[in-house]
Amino acid sequence: MKLSKRQKAFADAYLTNGGNATEAARAAGYSPHNIGANAAKILKNPKIQAYMKRRLQPIERKADLDVDKAIIHLLDIGMGREITARSSTYDNLKKMMLEDTTMKYSPGPKQQVEALELYLKYKGMLRNSSKELEDQQIAKTKAGVRKSEAEADIMEAKAKLITDADSQDRTVIVDDVPEDD
Repeated sequence: MKLSKRQKAFADAYLTNGGNATEAARAAGYSPHNIGANAAKILKNPKIQAYMKRRLQPIERKADLDVDKAIIHLLDIGMGREITARSSTYDNLKKMMLEDTTMKYSPGPKQQVEALELYLKYKGMLRNSSKELEDQQIAKTKAGVRKSEAEADIMEAKAKLITDADSQDRTVIVDDVPEDD
């Protein structure tokens, strides 16, 4: 399963830009026409997914990162447990470490909420509110379509009544006063 140069460029750009598929597609030279939808499709390509997974494995191993440790850390933050963090500053010109500090801190309420939201989304227990709004909008649009179709059926039936009445010489009264919605 070999990637094309453009697919490889897309995957590499995606890994280095923080996970922005649209920007990765643009950087790889994909057509700007409908780039967002195309980028999402490119990202789902199994060959590209396998390539990115292969690229990340040695990095994750080196960082000693696995899913269990990441989830435990996320839950520690969410529960407000004390976190140990390391901060270092290296001067590349002088080729020396300027500062290497280990500190302990307790996450604030905002960090705790964000960590718990992320965990619940991971578990599928928390839906994205924009998805809920989108679902509501779709339902509203479908209801509007059904209403329009019903109104069209009514108008066709009234027109048929009028046409039939003309051929039989009788009077038909049609109430076309719209009701208040």
